[in-house]
Amino acid sequence: MISGVKIKDLKFIPDERGRLMEILRSDEEIFQKFGQIYMTTNYPGVVKAWHYHQKQTDNICCLKGMIKIVLSLNYEM
Repeated sequence: MISGVKIKDLKFIPDERGRLMEILRSDEEIFQKFGQIYMTTNYPGVVKAWHYHQKQTDNICCLKGMIKIVLSLNYEM
C-alpha cells in the first residue's frame, strides 16, 4: 500500500424501493474538507489520462467499469 492512500469499501444498502450507496460522509476519518464533486463518463474505447496536480487530495469513486490511477511519490509536504 502506498503511504497516504486509503481505500474504503463501498456497499449498497438495498430496500424495497431500490438501493443507496454512501460514497463519502463528513463524519468519516478519510474526509478532510469539501472542494468539488464532479462526474465524468468515457465513450467506449476512449482513455482520459495524465491530468496533473502538484498537491491535492482526491476522493475517487468508480461507479461502473474500471479505473487506473497513477500516483507519484515525488512530492514534498
